[in-house]
Amino acid sequence: MWKVYKYTLLDLARNRFALGYALLLLLVSVGLFMLESDNTKALISLTQVVLALVPLLALIFTIIYFYNQYEFTVLLAVQPLRRQSITRAQFLAIGTALLVSFLFGVGFPVVAYAPSPIGWTLLLTGAALTLVFCALGMFIAVGQRDRAKAVGIGLATWVFMVLVYDSLLLWLMFSFSDRPIEPVIVPLAALNPIDLSRILVMLKVDLAALLGYTGAVYQKFFGGAGGMLVSFVALLLWMLLPAWGAVRTFARKDL
Repeated sequence: MWKVYKYTLLDLARNRFALGYALLLLLVSVGLFMLESDNTKALISLTQVVLALVPLLALIFTIIYFYNQYEFTVLLAVQPLRRQSITRAQFLAIGTALLVSFLFGVGFPVVAYAPSPIGWTLLLTGAALTLVFCALGMFIAVGQRDRAKAVGIGLATWVFMVLVYDSLLLWLMFSFSDRPIEPVIVPLAALNPIDLSRILVMLKVDLAALLGYTGAVYQKFFGGAGGMLVSFVALLLWMLLPAWGAVRTFARKDL
């Protein structure tokens, strides 16, 4: 397993996308901090970029990279290696490369310009989203034989989580505004890793007050240590379950 991990990681180190991804995040992060005199405002803007850009690029890159390495993966599968080990090694290598790129592109500027609780929360949630969408990308790629279909499913997944899911939550809140639906919105928000990450950063910036009673519910549930722990456990499950699904699917897949 570790030999496959090492080879995949070395291959990713030469990958232009990984380098370009890190430089893109670095330019955006430094640019936002230089344009904004208030580091908190820069962090809020950077949060919006991270929550939209990081999941999309992690998801699509993982899918495309899996298909680009598919012949090599099949070659490994006929060797005396467990299929589960191959998939685990590839997931860990891709996750490591994307995580290093994220920490280089966003971590260095945040540590240099805004080493605050907001900044640390952004880095933790961004790192978690990187691994979550890497796992989702592996799960989608392993389950589909056609590259275009897999990329389409990945894009649809990203659009649903970034745009459609929020719209559904808002529709529920307005449709049942005369009923105490806010406690239901909290667990529903936790079902979307992007929404969950947004809430965690928002609470550190203390923007929950702008959301009225819903913000108070978020503050009550997620604001304490217990809520933070539940949130990161939820993000961990979002990472582990798709990764486990990808490992099981590839182990049973007819190559």
